[in-house]
Amino acid sequence: MTPTMVDRDTFLQNLRIRKLLTTQQFRTVIDKLGHLQETRGIAKALASWRLLTKFQAKMLLAGRNTGFFLGPYKILDQLGQGGMGRVYKAVHQTMNRVVALKVLSPQVVDSARAQELFLREVQAAAQLSHPNIVMAYDANEFEGRHYLSMEFVDGPNLERYVKKQGPLPIGLACEIIFQAANGLQYAHEKGMVHRDIKPANLLLQQEPGRNTIQVKILDFGLARLQMADNGPCKTIIARENTVMGTPDFVSPEQSKSLHDVDIRSDLYSLGCTFYFLLTGQVPFQGGNTVDKLIRHNSEEPAPIEQVRPDVPEHVADILRKLLAKKPQDRFQTPDELMDVLAPHAAPSVMDWPIAASRTSEHMSQNNIDLGEEI
Repeated sequence: MTPTMVDRDTFLQNLRIRKLLTTQQFRTVIDKLGHLQETRGIAKALASWRLLTKFQAKMLLAGRNTGFFLGPYKILDQLGQGGMGRVYKAVHQTMNRVVALKVLSPQVVDSARAQELFLREVQAAAQLSHPNIVMAYDANEFEGRHYLSMEFVDGPNLERYVKKQGPLPIGLACEIIFQAANGLQYAHEKGMVHRDIKPANLLLQQEPGRNTIQVKILDFGLARLQMADNGPCKTIIARENTVMGTPDFVSPEQSKSLHDVDIRSDLYSLGCTFYFLLTGQVPFQGGNTVDKLIRHNSEEPAPIEQVRPDVPEHVADILRKLLAKKPQDRFQTPDELMDVLAPHAAPSVMDWPIAASRTSEHMSQNNIDLGEEI
C-alpha cells in the first residue's frame, strides 16, 4: 500500500517550521524547486543535495513536524529499536559530532524500573574509555525524554555479519574474540560485568588509520558494578526468578541468579559467541527459552571438530574451556584467554561491502522509497 503523503505546501511549511535548513538554504530551495508540485520530487531533490537525510524526508512526507531534534542533537536516521526504546543516528549541532543516540521509550518513561536500568547503563558506560568498547559521550533528559549519546560505529554487528558471510575464517574469529576479551578485561578491572555478551552486541568497524577490523562492545546496560574497596556493591534490582541476558548465550550461573555472576559469566557468553563465529550457529539450536537454559546447565554442544573439522585442536580446547559449566573450570580472567588466543589471532581486512549493505538495510526498513538510488 502506498504511504500517504502530505501536499506540497504542508511539506514546505513543516520544513520551514522545524528549521532543518537555514533561512538562506530554504530560500534557495524555493527558488530552484518552485516549478515542482509533486512532494516526492521535492523530497528526493533535497536528499540528493544532502540538505535532508532520507529519514528526515520520510518524516516530512508523512506530515511529521516533530521528532527531528532532541536537545542539542539533530536526528539523522533510526538505527534500531527494542523493549527499552530506540536508537538513532544523530549529530550534536554545536560539536558537529555524529553519535548513536539511545532514547528511552515514552511508554516506559514513567516506569521506575526502566529509569533505574537506564541510569545504571549511564553510570556504567560513563566509566569506560577503551578502544574495544563503545564510548559514552553524554546522558541527559530533555522534555521528559531520557537519552544516552554514544560513539557511532559505522560497521555491522557480528550477528548480521555472520548471517551474511557464513562462518568466519579461524584467524579472524580468534582475532575478534581476542579484541572482545581485551575490552572485557578493561571493564573487569573497573569492577564491571556486561551480562549480555552476544554477537549482536559486538560491532565491527575499520581500525582508525588502518584497514583492519576493530571490535567494539556495545551496551553495558546490564552491567553490574561489583564490590569495590572504597564503596558498596551496586547492582540492578531484579525480581526473583527473573532471567536477564539472551538465552542462546547466557551462562549456566546467570540463568539461575542475575546477581551472583562475575567476569567468568561473560567469558562463557564469549565462548558461545566464539562457537557462533566458527560455525554460524548457536551452541544449542531449537527449543524455547526454558529448553535453552536447561541445556546450558546440563548438556554439551556438538563438538566443534564435528561441526567445523578444520578448527585446530588448540583452538577447540580454548573453546571447550570457555564453555565449561562450572566457572572455576573456565579461564578466570579475559587476560588468561588473550594469552592463549594470541598465537591464533589473525588481524584481517574489513569486508566493507557488508558494512555498506547494513546502511542500505536501515534505509530500506526505515524510509520511504524516494525513487531511484541517490
